[in-house]
Amino acid sequence: MKIVSAANYNDCCIMIDAGFGTKENLLLQLQQHNEQALAVLMKTHYKDMYNYASRFASDEALVKDAIQEVFISLWQRRETATSILSLPYYLLGAVKNRVLKALQKNKNNYGTVQDSAHYHFEVEFSIEKKITEKQFADERAGNVRSIISHLSPRQREIIYLKFYQQLDHDQIAGLMNISQQSAYNLLHESIQKFKKNWQSKFLMKAC
Repeated sequence: MKIVSAANYNDCCIMIDAGFGTKENLLLQLQQHNEQALAVLMKTHYKDMYNYASRFASDEALVKDAIQEVFISLWQRRETATSILSLPYYLLGAVKNRVLKALQKNKNNYGTVQDSAHYHFEVEFSIEKKITEKQFADERAGNVRSIISHLSPRQREIIYLKFYQQLDHDQIAGLMNISQQSAYNLLHESIQKFKKNWQSKFLMKAC
């Protein structure tokens, strides 16, 4: 089974993703040795995996290699694919582990893991609708991105994991290496800061 390169993975995914139906059916097709199912997974999750892994290592080749290894491993273990309960959690956790292992193994060639208080979490994602649907349904979402840019890196990360990746608090805690209570607290703090910045923006416009 040949895994396509990062540069070409999109070209091999011309098929309509909806043809696989639910996530469960996609994993079932993967379990039944359907290579197109793996291609759809790559097309759907590659960008999120790259953006998330890039916060741990600035070396582009290292990150892309880690992603390739995750999908190769997923294909090799496809017989148990239907046991995966959350694809985002599984894939993000897997690529993070691959990157950290590569950094540890090659610490003389690559930079070390970024300090959790100083890393940058910059990522392109269409989060406006997801947040407004869950927390701010009565507000317009046109300025969400600029408000998010004023959050701290960890606040942006937890907003991303919760509202875009739709992970639960336990999964978020695992990915961010914090306790579940800390995940609750950080998410609450992030939402409160978001609301405060949102309200301030509209109050300034009203003046």
